[in-house]
Amino acid sequence: MAFESEASIPEPFYDVQSESSDDSDSVSMENEPVQVGMTAESKDLYREDYRSPWEEWALDDIGINSKSTPASAKFALIVRREKQNGDTEEPVLALHSITVQSPLIKHRLGPVFAGYQGINTNLKKLEFKAPFREFFYRWSEFVRAAPGGEEKDDNEKVHFKLLFDIISSEITPHIEQTEDLLRNNVISFDYVWALFEPGTEIYSKVDGQDRLYLLNGGRYQEVGPGMKIYNLSCRYIDTDGDAFGYATTSLAITQFESVKPITELNVLPSHLQPQIDEIRVRLERRGRKFEALRGTHYKAYSGPSVWRNMPFHGTSKHFSNEGRVMIDAKSFMRYNGESTGQLTPLDGPAPTDHLEILQEFTDPDDDLGYAPPAVQVMQHMARQARRRFASGQPAVKGSTSTSLSKNHYVLCNASMKGFDFQAKEWVYLYVDHVKDIVWNDDAFEKLVLSPEYKKIIWAFVDAQLSGSDDFDDVVRGKGKGIILLLSGEPGTGKTLTSESVAESMKKPLYSMSAGELGNTAAEVEASLRRVLDLSTKWGAVLLLDECDVFLERRTTHDLQRNKLVSVFLRLLEYYQGVMFLTTNRVASFDPAFESRIHLTIHYPRLDFESRLHVWRIFVKPRSADSSVDEEELQGLARPDLNGRQIKNIVKIARLLATRDKTPLTLSHLETVLMAKRVDLADAGKTVTSGA
Repeated sequence: MAFESEASIPEPFYDVQSESSDDSDSVSMENEPVQVGMTAESKDLYREDYRSPWEEWALDDIGINSKSTPASAKFALIVRREKQNGDTEEPVLALHSITVQSPLIKHRLGPVFAGYQGINTNLKKLEFKAPFREFFYRWSEFVRAAPGGEEKDDNEKVHFKLLFDIISSEITPHIEQTEDLLRNNVISFDYVWALFEPGTEIYSKVDGQDRLYLLNGGRYQEVGPGMKIYNLSCRYIDTDGDAFGYATTSLAITQFESVKPITELNVLPSHLQPQIDEIRVRLERRGRKFEALRGTHYKAYSGPSVWRNMPFHGTSKHFSNEGRVMIDAKSFMRYNGESTGQLTPLDGPAPTDHLEILQEFTDPDDDLGYAPPAVQVMQHMARQARRRFASGQPAVKGSTSTSLSKNHYVLCNASMKGFDFQAKEWVYLYVDHVKDIVWNDDAFEKLVLSPEYKKIIWAFVDAQLSGSDDFDDVVRGKGKGIILLLSGEPGTGKTLTSESVAESMKKPLYSMSAGELGNTAAEVEASLRRVLDLSTKWGAVLLLDECDVFLERRTTHDLQRNKLVSVFLRLLEYYQGVMFLTTNRVASFDPAFESRIHLTIHYPRLDFESRLHVWRIFVKPRSADSSVDEEELQGLARPDLNGRQIKNIVKIARLLATRDKTPLTLSHLETVLMAKRVDLADAGKTVTSGA
């Protein structure tokens, strides 16, 4: 079947004196122009090795350099060969490359390599290099491109036959060998390349996640003495937080001996994966979720995650259980020095018009035996992948995409870029483990604090986070935040206040201790500025725990700490969110903080009623998990314990109950109290145990 096109054949005439040329393609300096590429002959050039120039040899003069090369621009093909050691160590002339100069051949090759990355058949000098794998991948198209018997232009047939005869002798052995391997469902390392035509959809399991990619290309690489890999450059769909585009990565098949089953390869064409239909359904579902998570989202997360910055000791992979995360690719890249322009548009660098040509040019029902069945299947699946992914691409070339098509979902990244609030690290989060948050709506109601204080706190935080209060300073943007100071002994509910407020308002809680900000003024300023910026962007409640070092009164003899306090004061002025500061001592505050703190709440030691309330929250009397009754709780509330001590006692007692496979009982609690030397008979006495 011959290819018909309305495109005109490029004009073959031009003045060779206007074109510069190297030694291999030098043209005689005559006044008359030559018809470039129109002589139906091939020109052979040779060289000793890669360090030598290309020369014109007679076969019996190998090794004798020629000073000049006759005009070669007129030849349809320039064929280059070089001397190599053959299988028997005898020197042989191996084909190195072919330069196509004939416009008649280029015209025929146009639809053959339509859409093939790295090949432009409109070039004046179209060069193909050994081992000519592009012809293997497009063999059926190449054979179909040959002028048929009905063609009247004999010159075109002669030109095409020159190239076909050379390429056929190179490719046919590879086709036969590949067919033999595929028919037996095995592959050798030397022929792994035959499976991977550029544009093919490929499958691999990466970090335990099923992944599909589009192949850009592959090549063999030396990675050590006597060790090779087949390196595959491929692309997948990722997001920068604003739009979707293609990102590039590499996969590798390590060298192996003899042959192995194709399905045992760690990377293989997707149609050769036995469970590909089930996998595709899962990946499409995951891709839809990936699309929905573009931008900034506060979510729950249970599962493994990978830290962006590997700790000095240990592994970068960590496990979270019901943790809270913020998905935010834009901030991830900003604070980790990554460029936001790394994605390429989904429509790719080349137009997709060629697919219509290919569809007309390669009729899937027209089986003329151009290639053996197994090879035909491989080539057909590659064409299908090109058509499938091109059909869902945006019409405007170079545009960014904020939505995806059904075909794109399976190519989406398995992970999102985000921030782990518990680890306080930038992490890669697996999409399948991201969940919606199940909020504890009554967390604030359970807080042990006077109703008046709770009402004021709620009003402050709600007005700030909702943006309903537009009060501003004389200097715009200054003093627009809300800062609350919580002071009191440990275990009285300071930290719980900020946690319950954030939970009830369905906002993120960004918790930091003073020690995590750094030691020097420069470290503190950089860390605190980042934390304040992120808290404002995410609408988070910021908790700065145990911040005594920043709030202490400045002195004349400690200049380093004076710098810390000054930095802290300056940054607080322009913070526009909600901040809770907690401290165990309020008397030593620097006076400059008094005007910057909107509300100070002192948490006294828990009285009997407060302790009883805390015991009731953790024990859950007369529930399915607890047989403790109200009267027994009254006795438990007598010792002077703080909230954190009560929580720890109940936690240990529940572990004992789990071991006994019974509900929580008073005896479990008494056992823990006895171990911590807390005597229920000494009601009202201060407990100094580190419970």
